[in-house]
Amino acid sequence: MALQRTPPKFSSNPDISASTENDNYVNLRKRKQPDSYTDDSTFSAAIIDQMIQQRMTLWDEKITSCISAAVSSAMTCELSKITESLSSINASLQHLKDDNTAINRSLSETNLRLAEMEKSLTYESQRQDTFDDRLKVIEDTRKSCVESTNQVHILESKIAAIEQHARQNNVEISNLPERRGENLIKIIECLGNEIKYPISAADIVSVHRVPHADQKNPRPKNVIVTFTTRIHRDNVIAAHRATKGLDSTKLSINGSPHTIYINEHLTLANKMLFRQTREAARKQEYKYVWIKHGCILVRKSDTSPVHSRFGRCRMLIELNEPYFLTLIALN
Repeated sequence: MALQRTPPKFSSNPDISASTENDNYVNLRKRKQPDSYTDDSTFSAAIIDQMIQQRMTLWDEKITSCISAAVSSAMTCELSKITESLSSINASLQHLKDDNTAINRSLSETNLRLAEMEKSLTYESQRQDTFDDRLKVIEDTRKSCVESTNQVHILESKIAAIEQHARQNNVEISNLPERRGENLIKIIECLGNEIKYPISAADIVSVHRVPHADQKNPRPKNVIVTFTTRIHRDNVIAAHRATKGLDSTKLSINGSPHTIYINEHLTLANKMLFRQTREAARKQEYKYVWIKHGCILVRKSDTSPVHSRFGRCRMLIELNEPYFLTLIALN
């Protein structure tokens, strides 16, 4: 077959839309065919090859487009998820930042409070040190006060002893009726005659009445008689104890009779101590309680020994010890 230099002629169709051939092949007709095509089969094969190639290209484009669309959709979806996750992470980070800010603020406040507490502790420590120093001073002062108190008690005891010693020549006459313009010396001389121990004015240093400690006491004021010697005082007291039933009628004193008592002249503290001793002795069934030379003497019965614990009695009475006489007896 002879080679054709030009493609074969096809009948033309002026109505392009009415052409039965695909529009895609229009350009193929217009293209210049290669010179190597020697016959129609070769040319048809080339055309088919081109068509296949074009179809493959279209498919490739469609597949690429589909893949691109799917990938784009998947990526869009994933990016959306990633965006949401990032938004959530950003929100969490924002919360963390807010929490961190709040924690920092709280830590700052805590640090301030700790600083204030440290200042307070320092101040309290200083105050404690001050209190310790003051307490030590107070304890030292208390020790000195205790020593001073002991010394005061010793001095009081000494003063009480001196006061009692100053009364060693005195007797105290109680329940002697008072009369206006009375002559106490004459009454004392008459009293001496009644107790069978004569008393003269030369034996008396002084005689006077003293008021009661309790101003409401209705009894007559006591009479204090100071003799020249303690021997005279002791003899008068002994003579009075030997005389039973001395009353005011025997002293030529008008009025209702009054029993008259003569005792040693005690200080007020010793009088109170003597009264408390008698009350305690009565509870403990002690039979005798009396005073001799300023000392309190007690005896359980007629055959019991005499106990003299003047200072010990004072101590135990001040401690409100109800059985102090028993303790005295044991000692």
